[in-house]
Amino acid sequence: MELKFVSREGDYLVFETAEGTRARTLIDDQVRDAIRKVQPVDSSSFTPREVQQQIRAGLSVTEVAANLGVPESAVEPFALPILDEIRYVIDAALNTTLPDGPTMKRFEDMVLASDPEVVFKAIKTELGWEIIARGANSYSWLFDPRSRVIEPNSESARKIGKAHSIRDSIFTPPVKEEPVEPAIEKEPAGASVHDLVQELRSRREQTASELKPQTAKGRAALPSWDEIVLGAGSLESDAD
Repeated sequence: MELKFVSREGDYLVFETAEGTRARTLIDDQVRDAIRKVQPVDSSSFTPREVQQQIRAGLSVTEVAANLGVPESAVEPFALPILDEIRYVIDAALNTTLPDGPTMKRFEDMVLASDPEVVFKAIKTELGWEIIARGANSYSWLFDPRSRVIEPNSESARKIGKAHSIRDSIFTPPVKEEPVEPAIEKEPAGASVHDLVQELRSRREQTASELKPQTAKGRAALPSWDEIVLGAGSLESDAD
């Protein structure tokens, strides 16, 4: 049975089994002699970076310790922060909401709807964080924890996206339509205010000559300036 050292409580050392059962042993002369005989781990045989790279690549603490030829206790202090980071990335990915037709659905629920047996893990590659799911098939997505963008990285992952009406580009902003300005009716080319006034005056004079009765002296009464320019008032006969 393998025991893992947990802590020291006074004159006792506390150990824990792989199943979680704890046991204590008194620190007597026999235990002290055994501790002195334990060969210390040569920390120069590996670097924290090596441990962290292997953990991010998906290896377990046991696998990393075996690769480096050191006890797991020597690897754990450098592996634990990376394991916390991986748990955060997986949690962020699984809880990211994506469009599922007219509604939104969590990424985890969407994948489980297509393959209920999948198990998720996250690894760090040259392309960034990769979410891997293995069940009836193997699936792969690229994930950016900051922008929460998930992109299919395998054909099986693309099929899940198509089944739920998801495009490869998950977050595509809608195209905004530019407002159309109403057309402004322009004056005919070459026309001026003077020309318009002259034309209006000619029409008014023609109308007045046709409608006004002859005066006693036999001449037609001329329309007023307001009638010519503004079309205001009524046509009246000139007084003698």
